[in-house]
Amino acid sequence: MRIVSLVPHTTRLMNMGKVVLSVPPSGLVARVEVLEEKAEVLDLDGTVVPVMRTRFGQVTGLPDAEPGTFHIVSGLVLDYAGDRGDLLVPARLVRSGGRVIGCQAFARASVCVYNN
Repeated sequence: MRIVSLVPHTTRLMNMGKVVLSVPPSGLVARVEVLEEKAEVLDLDGTVVPVMRTRFGQVTGLPDAEPGTFHIVSGLVLDYAGDRGDLLVPARLVRSGGRVIGCQAFARASVCVYNN
């Protein structure tokens, strides 16, 4: 089993405060395109403030799935390409001084089932 990081920082899996797995960035970064357009302009007491409409486009930088390989991605990439079973996002984040230093687990996309 192989794990490839498609985020721009090292991902550290931690247990009992100790790093048990460290996955460095691969150099490839999967992202979701951000498309912006001006929606309106507000006048706040003489200060003109543009208000943008943001929508998300295609996922970029995501290699094809490979047997035996998982890819660490951001939550947004998982949301937009979540039909793939090879994508992982850090879960149960570990913080120090308010800053994320690792995670205790990984999460995968889930399917919601609604009962009527």
